[in-house]
Amino acid sequence: MSHTDPHQQSDSTALEAMVRRNALLESRIQRLEDIEEIKSLHRRYIRKLADRDWEGMADFFTEDAVTDIRWHGRTEGKKQLVEEVFDELHSLVKSADGYVLSSPVIELAAGAVQAYGEWTWHRHICEFRTTGGLMRVWGPWLEGRYKCHYERVDGRWKFKDMWFRVVLPDADPGHDEMQERLAVAGTQPHRTGTGLIRRDQDAPGDARP
Repeated sequence: MSHTDPHQQSDSTALEAMVRRNALLESRIQRLEDIEEIKSLHRRYIRKLADRDWEGMADFFTEDAVTDIRWHGRTEGKKQLVEEVFDELHSLVKSADGYVLSSPVIELAAGAVQAYGEWTWHRHICEFRTTGGLMRVWGPWLEGRYKCHYERVDGRWKFKDMWFRVVLPDADPGHDEMQERLAVAGTQPHRTGTGLIRRDQDAPGDARP
């Protein structure tokens, strides 16, 4: 009659518990690293915006990215984003402004390849010079909101979609209505799935994101 050594059984149980604990810790660490990479992505995007590096900004988007940036309206795919937004800004914007990105809220499940984030954005206007001359727009500062999905592509986090509106001191027209976003199959874009950003009434004013 065989007997199980209680010491061996205890050691085996402890080892299994340690393996599970290590796997959980690794998952948590990876999630934190992913969140920091996503934050870095958005900060680098804003740095490119301040530098007026429109080509560099485009590199942060997936090939099929969807955007809804103020009165530029909806774009689908990086090609349309570049042609209808960044190329226009390249020829129009000749200003030097300062930007502050703050208050990030990133939602990401452990091991996920997609994430959702919201940010508060401020622009401090140093000057606003366009090809049409010097323009004054609203005041010395603006506050806006970003709502974005991110996706890991070949090991790098990129923008899957981006929604942006100015909210202060003068909100973009229809801001309250523009808060709601549609998603594939009726899912909530800030919880699951890839959001399809609704195009709302175009807003006049400053074109810059």
